[in-house]
Amino acid sequence: MSQVETTARSPIQTVKHHVEAFLRDFEWSWTSAVLFSLALLFFLLIAGAVMASWWMYYAEQKLGWQGPTDLEAFFLDPFNTSGSFFSRESFLWLSKEGLLMLRDAVAMGLSTGPIITVLVVSAALQNWRRKLRGESGDVRPTGGYR
Repeated sequence: MSQVETTARSPIQTVKHHVEAFLRDFEWSWTSAVLFSLALLFFLLIAGAVMASWWMYYAEQKLGWQGPTDLEAFFLDPFNTSGSFFSRESFLWLSKEGLLMLRDAVAMGLSTGPIITVLVVSAALQNWRRKLRGESGDVRPTGGYR
């Protein structure tokens, strides 16, 4: 078996080849752009609002991490060493204020993570497409006075 036959049968190489062909040949139409924008908006609304809201409900109702976050109280007493390591009262030895800060940090990650992910993935796909089409790295518009 030669090297060419081995890489051609690799599932990862096959998927990469299909994605590269799609990126190289794809052109937006008004219909596909509008439908994609609506799907992206729906994804961002669900991912940014519903998941964070579900997490806050779950953390407050099921885990018992409720109340406002008190940053000053966390700095005065950040750890609770009286309970076991994975108990509900002292998860990772955090105090009650530490658990509330962890709850809020996870909620912020769930609300901002999808937006950042969409921005990073779109920039990476745009650069990959530009490289596949053989375009130069210069993205400055032409024309006008210099």
